[in-house]
Amino acid sequence: MDTPDDRLDSESSVGPLRRATIDDLPVLLELAAEYCIADGHIFHEATTRAAFAPLLHSSPPDRHGTVWVILDESRNDIGYAVVTWGWSIEGGGLEALLDEIFVHTQGRGLGSAAMPVIEAHCRRHGASRIFLETERANDRARRLYGRLGFVEDDSIWMSKSL
Repeated sequence: MDTPDDRLDSESSVGPLRRATIDDLPVLLELAAEYCIADGHIFHEATTRAAFAPLLHSSPPDRHGTVWVILDESRNDIGYAVVTWGWSIEGGGLEALLDEIFVHTQGRGLGSAAMPVIEAHCRRHGASRIFLETERANDRARRLYGRLGFVEDDSIWMSKSL
């Protein structure tokens, strides 16, 4: 029997998600700009375009990660989710990072409905864990992720631009 993720790979659409293609880049850029505004980040179109491109063009598929478009009940594009791959000795190998998930109209359960398909996709690719980060002030997001089974780690992410 096919899993939701197998159907998503073969049919490109399951429930509230469909696999993004290069043709979705304009809508993804619009949604990413909205995400940046909502999360208090500066939107850089050229950087965002460059980041999406390998995810939408990769060969083999999913080499760097996967992008989905989140659909409302009328099948309109209203959000997106991006998962990328990482590797961890501590975690025993492949790990997934839910790099971004954004739904233009929040509170309708579409982000929550997308998560089982995203998690199945990560499992199918052999990921041992899925990570995400939230802004410190985004208590609403952490409550949602807590209801979905995510737990806060003691780790503190640090970064340095290269």
